[in-house]
Amino acid sequence: MRFGTRTELGSRWTACGVRPTGEQLIGYEYGYLSVALNPRTGELFALLLPDMRIESFQVFLDEFVKFIGQQSFARLITDGAAAHRSTRLKIAEQLTIEQLPPYSPELNPVERLFKELRRELKNRVFESLEAVEEAVIKAIEPYLKDNSRIKKLTFYGWLHTTPT
Repeated sequence: MRFGTRTELGSRWTACGVRPTGEQLIGYEYGYLSVALNPRTGELFALLLPDMRIESFQVFLDEFVKFIGQQSFARLITDGAAAHRSTRLKIAEQLTIEQLPPYSPELNPVERLFKELRRELKNRVFESLEAVEEAVIKAIEPYLKDNSRIKKLTFYGWLHTTPT
């Protein structure tokens, strides 16, 4: 998920006939939140990254392997980002990476989490990238602490019938 100092506008409640107003900042600093989650158990791994280059995604994969442990196996389902498809990636033996079909974010459970996180960041002005990162961390903390929140958001009905 890309986040940055540019204010993302969203809906607001106002009295009938009153046009909503709000501060806005057009910023050009960005960072990325990379997430791996298990919809069945609600486990969540998240890492803030400076960009979406192959080297950054490799750092994410390496840290994720440390998170799950050497004895565990995981299947990562990724979108079609160039870094996710690179042949230069060094994939650990206990990881399998599968690509989603193009233009199918509805199949990716993590997109539902991103929608909730974006809602927390809408209509807010951030003066620096560090301020946005703090807000992202604050927004994701409840999901890191409570696995049931992730399960409620991401364990789609069709996932109940898939093999583990």
